[in-house]
Amino acid sequence: MKASHPDIIVTSPDGEYLMIVEVKLNDDTIHHKNIINQLKCYMIEFGCSVGLLVVGERVIVLRDSFDDSQGSSIRVVGEAKFPNYLLPPADGQWKGNPYLEFESQVQRWLEKLKLQTNVDSLPDDLKNLFGGRIVNLLRIGEIRAGGLRWSKVAK
Repeated sequence: MKASHPDIIVTSPDGEYLMIVEVKLNDDTIHHKNIINQLKCYMIEFGCSVGLLVVGERVIVLRDSFDDSQGSSIRVVGEAKFPNYLLPPADGQWKGNPYLEFESQVQRWLEKLKLQTNVDSLPDDLKNLFGGRIVNLLRIGEIRAGGLRWSKVAK
C-alpha cells in the first residue's frame, strides 16, 4: 500500500504546517464529500488549522478551531470561483499528465500570491476569501509538494 500525502503543503521556517492543499482537476460532486473528508484527515494528522481545496474551477477553504481533536471543529469557511486564466503555464516536466500539470500549476499560482500585485489582481470573491490570513500564511511559508510528485506518475 502506498503512503498517502497531501498534494501541496505550506510550512513555516521552523517546520510547522501552516496550510494543507488538496488539488483535484475535475469537480466531481459525487466524491466532493470524500475529498473534503480526506483534507480534514490531513489537517488532523499534521495539526494544521487551514486547509485549501482546489477542485476544478472552485476553491474551498477549511479552518480548524481546535475545539476538538477528532476533527469535528473543522468547518468550510468559504468558497470562491477559481478561473483557469489565473493559472500560470504548466511546468513542462509534467507534460502529458493533466493531473500533475494542474497540481504544479496550482502550486506555482500559490507561490505567485506572495506578491501583493498578484493578490490585487484576483477576482473579488477570491480576494475576499484569501484576504489576510491565507495570503499571510503563503507569504511567510514555504510552498512545496506534499509528497514525491514523481511517485504519482507511476500510479
